[in-house]
Amino acid sequence: MPRIARKNLNTPFIHVIVQGINKEYIFSKDEYIETYLNIFAKNKKIYDFTVIAYCIMNNHAHFLIYTENIKDFGKFMQKTNLIYAQRYNKEENRCGVLFRNRYCTEPIYDKNYIINCIKYIHDNPVKAKMVLKCEEYRYSSYRDYINNTGVTQSEIMKEIFGQNCDYLELFNRVDDMRFIDINEESLDEKIKYIIKGINKFKKENNIELYDILSDECLFKKLIYFLKNKFGVKYVEIRNFFEISKGTMDYLKLKWK
Repeated sequence: MPRIARKNLNTPFIHVIVQGINKEYIFSKDEYIETYLNIFAKNKKIYDFTVIAYCIMNNHAHFLIYTENIKDFGKFMQKTNLIYAQRYNKEENRCGVLFRNRYCTEPIYDKNYIINCIKYIHDNPVKAKMVLKCEEYRYSSYRDYINNTGVTQSEIMKEIFGQNCDYLELFNRVDDMRFIDINEESLDEKIKYIIKGINKFKKENNIELYDILSDECLFKKLIYFLKNKFGVKYVEIRNFFEISKGTMDYLKLKWK
């Protein structure tokens, strides 16, 4: 789909996507996602727009917003991403641009399109095999929809869908539409990322993988390193090393 100049968007409903430069994992840790959401929420108090749906992934984020002033919203996004980039760069001891472009936008023109976009945003973690069900993912607005809380309580949402809409039933019968898509990392890319973390751990400790896997203490340190330094999720570590949930729970307890 060709890019549309933001100043020419003639609908108040906009699908917004931000992505890390070079597909970097700019939201690799829970604390990073929470930092971004806190900055987003704090800056939002200054600007007049409504968040209809959102989802923060490892290397990008989706928002469906309602705004009657796209110019002001552009200022909001610029400010939010700048503050986050400064904090992220300081934490990661890096410098330079963090986000790919400012952000991408896609205009949404009708109610059916809005419903499909909401479903598409919430389905991102499932499509990326990060969770089995949308409700298992912490950093999206899906739980608001099934509980009829949070973002669903805005005046614009009540106007569109009514006070007590059954969103779960609504999403189960929508069509499958295509939207601007920034693909979450494929399984192969995730494996490559884990291997990158393992190689870094090996280099820092001047040790080989065989020695790590044959020493419980070293293996626990590697898991801790992958989780806290590279933001790899426990389930991804389990799948990579083919260990059971019970073994992982045991190893997690041992370092607490």
